[in-house]
Amino acid sequence: MSNDVTSLNVANFSEFMDSPGRVKVLRFWATWCRPCIALEPVFNEVATEMKDSAGFAEIDIDKAPEIAGTFGIRSVPTVVVMKDGQPVDMVVGLNPKDRYTQVVKAAS
Repeated sequence: MSNDVTSLNVANFSEFMDSPGRVKVLRFWATWCRPCIALEPVFNEVATEMKDSAGFAEIDIDKAPEIAGTFGIRSVPTVVVMKDGQPVDMVVGLNPKDRYTQVVKAAS
């Protein structure tokens, strides 16, 4: 995990989501998921490059199934982009870095 990505669980999820003003980018993943592991450095790069325009976080679906259930996550990795508390875009599976950058820019 990068310093620019917050690891979320049930205890700190609301605090992260309630922080004012910024787009939130959530990466849902699992330790047993190879594409999730491959996405991590790409997601961390995007987080570092775009930290001024969005808040980035990751949720391990095995440690926080309640959060994954709330978002209807059925496949990992899934990246959900939130704006004003509502999901505005979702990227499922392992994609090129540009795809993640585009969805964050579109929401900002």
